[in-house]
Amino acid sequence: MSHRSFIRKAISNVFYRFVYETERHNGVGELLEILGSIINGFAMPLKREHLQFLVKALVPLHKPKCVSLYHQQLSYCITQYVEKDPDTAIPIISGIVKFWPWACSSKQVLFLNELEEILELMGPDQLQQIHKDLFRVLSKCLGSQHFQVSERALFLWNNEHLVNNG
Repeated sequence: MSHRSFIRKAISNVFYRFVYETERHNGVGELLEILGSIINGFAMPLKREHLQFLVKALVPLHKPKCVSLYHQQLSYCITQYVEKDPDTAIPIISGIVKFWPWACSSKQVLFLNELEEILELMGPDQLQQIHKDLFRVLSKCLGSQHFQVSERALFLWNNEHLVNNG
């Protein structure tokens, strides 16, 4: 068990260095692929250190400019957490909103796709807790000058789960 803690800290340090210092993404996607398998095997309820890893290491990976290079793997890890525990969607969406890429339309479309995946897994209770921040971002996206961003945000309203629970 002590090796797991050491490995988790080492991976966290790689992510911290990447996000806050270098933004050199060598191996980040591959690490996220491995983490996806590990997260899939987490026992319920999630341990405190797993939740801390989510908030402090995974969610900040939305910040770098090159997020599109590993976004698919990151999104998989994030949705694995939400599938395990829908309450994790609250800090995840808060983090995504915090790191929202207002100046990059292609990243906004990626984030909107990820938001829809997360929203599909949430219940009405979780959605109620973050609806103000979420719908503030979605309303700005609807009014975006870039057609793909506004179209993707508008497309969210075709999602029965979001419409019925929001």
